[in-house]
Amino acid sequence: MAKKSTPILVYLPGETKPVRAGVFAWAPETRVGEFAYDAGYLKDKDAIPLDPMGLRFRRSVIKEAKQDGIFGVFRDAGPDAWGRDQLYREHGDLDEFDCLLKGPADGVGNVAFGDEPKALKAYSLAALDEVSSGFPPENEQIANVVHPTTSMGGAKPKLLVEDAGAFWIAKFPEKGDPVRFLAANEHVMLTMAEDCGIDAAQSRLHTLPDGRQIILVRRFDLAKAEGGVTRKGFASAYTVLGLGNPREDGRKMSYLRFADEAMRWTGRQYGEAIWKRLAYNAMVGNVDDHPRNHALIRDAEGWRLSPAFDIVGSVRSEQVALSMRFHTDGAVATPETFLASAILLGIDPEVAIASMSRMADTILSSWRMRFERVGAEGENVEKLEGAFKIASQVLKHKFAPVALSRKRARYRPA
Repeated sequence: MAKKSTPILVYLPGETKPVRAGVFAWAPETRVGEFAYDAGYLKDKDAIPLDPMGLRFRRSVIKEAKQDGIFGVFRDAGPDAWGRDQLYREHGDLDEFDCLLKGPADGVGNVAFGDEPKALKAYSLAALDEVSSGFPPENEQIANVVHPTTSMGGAKPKLLVEDAGAFWIAKFPEKGDPVRFLAANEHVMLTMAEDCGIDAAQSRLHTLPDGRQIILVRRFDLAKAEGGVTRKGFASAYTVLGLGNPREDGRKMSYLRFADEAMRWTGRQYGEAIWKRLAYNAMVGNVDDHPRNHALIRDAEGWRLSPAFDIVGSVRSEQVALSMRFHTDGAVATPETFLASAILLGIDPEVAIASMSRMADTILSSWRMRFERVGAEGENVEKLEGAFKIASQVLKHKFAPVALSRKRARYRPA
């Protein structure tokens, strides 16, 4: 079977029109991808590598055999789980390459596929209210009036909204979900993360005409500008960690390695910021912290850690284990493993203990009030109390004195 190919377009920092960066070719039989930069793009003084590690500037063809032959930043820009489901319903079976080409224009990042960029379609809040009664669709064919979008956010039904000079992901409850709880859950966790010293995505709640509550999460990779929309590059931690080989992914799926790789991509130390996120995730029971729920973004200043996103509190019946390892023994969260990982990331033990104690106190003293403030259903709120058991353990724990060993630390403090 012949290779499939498509031009790759890239939005350079601050620009509203993309330029052609090169050509991506994909072999359906072998599932190996190839990318070649255009000679003209390589000569452009403003050109940037699409990925500073896997797609460095070079004149030769670059090959990708992992992830079914789709380069990480291309897959990140393509439809997510919800978007793929909608494409399959509309077009039937699609291979990995066709999913990229048929997806709408609202994928994350600064990469687009095809000869010309597709128009970005977004709803106003009024239009969102209008179509919401038929969304998410229950039948196999999507209603023509609703144009599902595939922006970041996983498997939840969602639409892209433009409001107050910004773009937002509108996440809808699925059939059978509590009417006024899941949206409130994510909103509370994001705003509480901010109060715990974590850079988190901006969010707000919106009530639909039928009474359902949805969350609007601001897109941090898209911005309104004179003449159109600017886009920032986006690379999920899945891409940054070089995942895609099942035999190696288990040992590579680590917060510690993410901090290492983030420093390679950005030239900056994010050990403390990443440590705060893993500790917060565990203290609110967010164990859906998989590598596609962390990312780097690229703007005119270069690559940097993205705001935190997709944080939802949940109750764990037994021990709390995160999706990615964060200490030498694995991913189980306890006050001591928080401290061990902090030391590995070059954080002074006393600073780490004080930081996790402040986070725990903020969580335990305010979570219930935050839910009450947004009118979340009381019964579901009370059930969530067990999500914060690690935070309770942190406040009760008596830490033994420990000195920071530079031999043990992966980083020197910034």
